[in-house]
Amino acid sequence: TKMSKSVGNVVDPREVIEGGNNKKAKPAYGADVLRLWVSSVDYSSDVCVGDNILKQVFESYRRMRNTARFLLGNLHDFDPATDSVDYEDLTSLDKYILGRYSQVVDEVSQA
Repeated sequence: TKMSKSVGNVVDPREVIEGGNNKKAKPAYGADVLRLWVSSVDYSSDVCVGDNILKQVFESYRRMRNTARFLLGNLHDFDPATDSVDYEDLTSLDKYILGRYSQVVDEVSQA
């Protein structure tokens, strides 16, 4: 269904960020979840958004946030001078991931 203000089926960004009057039915997801949704949709065609999609995006955001917190929490005693691994000693998977990371950085820099 196409969104229309007159029909009243639009998604209010403020409601997504702050939540609705009934927080159980319309929880506050925050601006980061809204940003993640916007960055993940294909805007060249019809864009779908709704409660279920926002819940899925929130779950993805929560997983990414918790993974980042876990990884950062385990870096507190990392010392690059003593803990770094030479490129030649990395596993083939680690080398592949670094190469892929480099490609992504180049693509983003060129965009």
